[in-house]
Amino acid sequence: MKIFSFFSKFKFKWWSWEIDTVKLFPFIILVLAFLPILPYEKKDGQLISVMGFEAKENNFYLNLSDFALLEGTDNNVENKNVDPKVNNKPDKYQSHLAKINSYLDKNGIVNNDKYKNYLESKNYSEELKQCLILRNILMTELVISGETKRILSQWVPSPVPAVWIARLGIFWILELIMNPYFSPEMLEKGAKKCNQFEHLWPSEKYLDLTFEE
Repeated sequence: MKIFSFFSKFKFKWWSWEIDTVKLFPFIILVLAFLPILPYEKKDGQLISVMGFEAKENNFYLNLSDFALLEGTDNNVENKNVDPKVNNKPDKYQSHLAKINSYLDKNGIVNNDKYKNYLESKNYSEELKQCLILRNILMTELVISGETKRILSQWVPSPVPAVWIARLGIFWILELIMNPYFSPEMLEKGAKKCNQFEHLWPSEKYLDLTFEE
């Protein structure tokens, strides 16, 4: 290419080493990939966007200790790997991933036990209880999955190109792990369990889009 042949004419002396600028170009690109060169915006000291994408993670680089925040979301399990002081940092210095931990602690599966206890206090039939539990577990999983993905997507953008790419890979892996799967068979199972309460669950004919009896 003409541009490479043009730059190859320029050579510099550096401690008796002759440096070809064309050969140096990939090294420069590699260095820039690990620097915060992408345009970003902050408000009140908080990162709010990178290249127009919503961003909430103030740390431009990867901090492996942040991933400890994703462990031990069950309140009944003590997580010895997480420093109890981590979540006490000011918001400006706290990892955005901490929000996932606090969100799951508040809204995660541990609350299903509380919901079962709540149903026990009501004068509902056993069939209605089972229908409500199945329906709400499914809805809760979908809502939690969506909110977790939203928080993770705000963590991904970084002014450092290499970090952004690395976070995209991590996001993809975590999405595979956390993405709930609900088969058509589960919808049919719920329809049978809730056949006495049609207003609480879609009918078995819902997925075929014909709604024929």
